[in-house]
Amino acid sequence: MKLKNGLLLFFLFVECVLFKVDSKCVKGCDIALASYYVMPLVELPTIKNYMQSKIVTNSSDVLNRYNKVLVTNYGNIFSYFRINIPFPCECIGGEFLGHVFEYTTKKGDTYDLIANDYYVSLTSVELLKKFNSYDPNHIPAKAKVNVTVNCSCGNSQISKDYGLFVTYPLRSTDSLEKIANEAKLDEGLIQNFNPDVNFSRGSGIVFFPGRDKNGEYVPLYPRTGFAKGAAVGISIAG
Repeated sequence: MKLKNGLLLFFLFVECVLFKVDSKCVKGCDIALASYYVMPLVELPTIKNYMQSKIVTNSSDVLNRYNKVLVTNYGNIFSYFRINIPFPCECIGGEFLGHVFEYTTKKGDTYDLIANDYYVSLTSVELLKKFNSYDPNHIPAKAKVNVTVNCSCGNSQISKDYGLFVTYPLRSTDSLEKIANEAKLDEGLIQNFNPDVNFSRGSGIVFFPGRDKNGEYVPLYPRTGFAKGAAVGISIAG
């Protein structure tokens, strides 16, 4: 009897250890920011519909608070302009930090259109294929598509001064110097949050500290709801 109990405890211990080793995150954080690159003729209601969550609803108040210059005098958003959209940052399947938005398709939609046009590279074709079962060559109209966007909750080993992060899709005009200048952050700090990333490659996602609705950088602590561990938030789905 003692032997059986001992073996049971041993296997439970091994399972627990393996889970801790394999798991990339334990919990997420209350908020992250998505850098949405506004294309011509795209209106604010459309963007809110794409990026709707428990934080962003039909009201524009939340977006206005996180963006000093959002709407022109004619009610349109500036084209070729980035706006920060707050969204929940959750631990998905214990594997990575992200949030799953829901997009309703229309006739002629493809994974490429959804990833690169509607969600302006905040997600990827590979992620859409991974988290949806529709035939890439025939996505039905009015289908519900899971759109997964990665996020970060910070890294205490790099800095405890920053706890709110931007999910930033790189474009061909971007560089580490440009991003650092616009964010008013040290280039080395941003590079540390994105090890081995070439910021001039023109594609892919990077993370760097963002400002809250008061225009201030948020410290990692004592803010609640952050993922545990040093490297959480850097792992990317797919």
